[in-house]
Amino acid sequence: MGYSDLRPKKPNPESFSVSGNSVPHGCETSCFLAKKKNRDGGVFLQIPARTVTIPSEATARIQRQQSEKANKTNNKDRTRGNGFGMFGSVLNRKQKPDVSTMLLMICVTLCLAVRVSNSAPLLSINSPDGDIIDCVKREDQPSFQHQLLTNHTIQEPPTLPNMVQKDLVWQVWHRNGTKCPDGSIPIRRLIGRQNGTTGSNAANRVLREHAVGKMNNPPKIYGTEATMNVWHPHVEVDEEFSLGQIWLTSGSYNNNDVNSLEAGWQLYPYLYGDYHPRFFIYWTTDAYYLTGGYNLRAPGFVQTSKRVAIEGAIDQTSIFGGIQFEITIRMWKDQRLRSWWLAVVFGDIFEPVGYWPASLFTLQIDYAIEVEWGGEIVNTNPFGRHTTTQMGSGCFPDSGVGKVAYMRNLKVALSENNFQPLDDLMVILTHPDYYRAKRFNSSTVYFGGPQQITSIAVDMTVDLFILYLGFSLFLLI
Repeated sequence: MGYSDLRPKKPNPESFSVSGNSVPHGCETSCFLAKKKNRDGGVFLQIPARTVTIPSEATARIQRQQSEKANKTNNKDRTRGNGFGMFGSVLNRKQKPDVSTMLLMICVTLCLAVRVSNSAPLLSINSPDGDIIDCVKREDQPSFQHQLLTNHTIQEPPTLPNMVQKDLVWQVWHRNGTKCPDGSIPIRRLIGRQNGTTGSNAANRVLREHAVGKMNNPPKIYGTEATMNVWHPHVEVDEEFSLGQIWLTSGSYNNNDVNSLEAGWQLYPYLYGDYHPRFFIYWTTDAYYLTGGYNLRAPGFVQTSKRVAIEGAIDQTSIFGGIQFEITIRMWKDQRLRSWWLAVVFGDIFEPVGYWPASLFTLQIDYAIEVEWGGEIVNTNPFGRHTTTQMGSGCFPDSGVGKVAYMRNLKVALSENNFQPLDDLMVILTHPDYYRAKRFNSSTVYFGGPQQITSIAVDMTVDLFILYLGFSLFLLI
């Protein structure tokens, strides 16, 4: 999921204006800078993740201009000033830099401004897996860096029948025993190599392969629920992932207006920096090009729970042929405030995690038009062949109970909070030679693979070892 689509549009230099304490218009459109007060009165600049693309653009422009000048003048001192970084290379030039470069520098300076708020974590928790979980005030969470949520008021979870909230150990950081204080949310301190924004996903959309169940001829959908077992699949290279999830979608790829809400478990080494299955969420409103992204790395999703760490490692996984570890995920529409809520469910424990505000969406404002449940992987064709990355347990659906990934107790809400068992399930396969899904009954779908690819790889390894051993013995004789 590369960065080629993250380059910001180049602003027209004539559109910039700096007067008094105002921010140049070009900076506003590129950086979405905004001043915001938190509850303690601190003021900070909101800086979204995609701001990081602007310094690289400015650096490239300055280096290009410097190179052109060097070719013309052959000045032996042409490298003077590089010790000051990209700003020094401009400020030490005898010739006045062009207006667009200077304005880019102003934007960069503003975008990289240090926050001056009291947003330090209230508490930091050391997880047994090496993660650091920061307990951050709800009003200081990254979501409010989104330009559409600048003045957003945090919503409280809707009250649902038989809703019980209490602590439960199902993520690794829960083992520590320390809890986040009331009024705060747990946020994993980032160590991954990507910022997780949607633009990083557009490049490899064609590399994704699915095996899913889908509601046939769906009406207007106001929510869905599924219970899924969690696995620890083999992922061949860091840039690939494997997941099991729910999709609520509207729109089409032809119009680049797909609105999608997603949640489930995922193993993605390049994003998370390890090989642990993690609870994750995702959203987009333009078919995975510029809007949205993963978890809390991209602003938009507003978290309310102090008990669930989005992208926190899941404490247990299913045992092949043995005990299955399950999580239940529910997404539903709050018709009063129009937000899309997300919750995790364990038996009678119902924990609302947070919500996607309606203002984020272009189509999925009132309802969704499609819902899917199942698995997805990324195939980068390592070594010039199809990947051996597993979906689910790595076994095809026919392998049977306890040996295959599943989504069961599938439900949909055709009106607010009116969840009914699914009775019209079909399956969709993008690469059936490698990954398959099977309708077990009207509300259960099995999925997984590519077991034959894995066995072929093992057989080839054994054959090569035997060949190598025989050749070595031949040389010794």
